[in-house]
Amino acid sequence: MSKHNKSSSSDESWQKLALPYDDFDILLTDINEQDLIDLGRNNEVEHLAPGTFCSPPFPVSGRIHGRNIRYMVPLVCQRAGKPNSKTINVWFLVGTGSPFTCLSVKSLEALLGSGNATQGFYDLALQDQKSRIECQVSKAHFEHVNILGADSMRRLKLSIVVDWEEETFKLTKQ
Repeated sequence: MSKHNKSSSSDESWQKLALPYDDFDILLTDINEQDLIDLGRNNEVEHLAPGTFCSPPFPVSGRIHGRNIRYMVPLVCQRAGKPNSKTINVWFLVGTGSPFTCLSVKSLEALLGSGNATQGFYDLALQDQKSRIECQVSKAHFEHVNILGADSMRRLKLSIVVDWEEETFKLTKQ
């Protein structure tokens, strides 16, 4: 068997193949800031409005949106480790194909203040005030979209349970 076909739980060679964020892009031209506002209004969880952490933090209900079957979910966000900082509801696209969790400049500025969202990453608590998730600044073809990436799904130990009849889903803890 070649070295390529062998795997081991202690083998970390896959990390060498991981795409750096600078090279990452995803084409999301069917969702924009107005869609996030409309989703919030239609689902009675206003985008970028004050939020409150719940106990337990999961499950959380989301909506399957649009012709492209986008999994959209509102999550409570706050700066990680800063329990007295601003807490808001942010609508996310559940992006299982994205290795990164990203927030738009507008969403980050709602948390951090105007002009405080620059390039780089921010540690945020998502839905669970004790969580710490690394979030990048959305860019390029998804600059107006907040993406809940596979990194966060794994870290928070989340699964997706779909109700096709109602066009809804739940993010649940495993």
